[in-house]
Amino acid sequence: MALRTPRRIRVDDRDYRWVVRHVDCGHVAVRIWLDGPGRPGRQLVVTREFDDPWLHFGELLTAPADRVGELFQLDPVTPSLTADLVRAGLDAGWRPEEAGAPLRCAMVGERAGFTLVRED
Repeated sequence: MALRTPRRIRVDDRDYRWVVRHVDCGHVAVRIWLDGPGRPGRQLVVTREFDDPWLHFGELLTAPADRVGELFQLDPVTPSLTADLVRAGLDAGWRPEEAGAPLRCAMVGERAGFTLVRED
């Protein structure tokens, strides 16, 4: 799940880079920033639940098959989700072109209808 090399993504005619890192055994952090030379800017860091299947292998095998989706958050961070996080971050006040400390948020809710909650 954790991406080690930053990936590029284009969202609404702007280029960004993003990377995913494990925070703990139940969370990952998606770090997003503007792409391009001379653009340090402000980063967006979004923490979300993710139950790494390798860390929960035994529990996944013994869980009732019809309840795995209820018990574990297994949806990976995809480019589509990352684009949605960029848009939600901008709506929450993230200004990637400005310098400053990262805007830290938590992703709350399901993939189809999540919100970002600021953590600062």
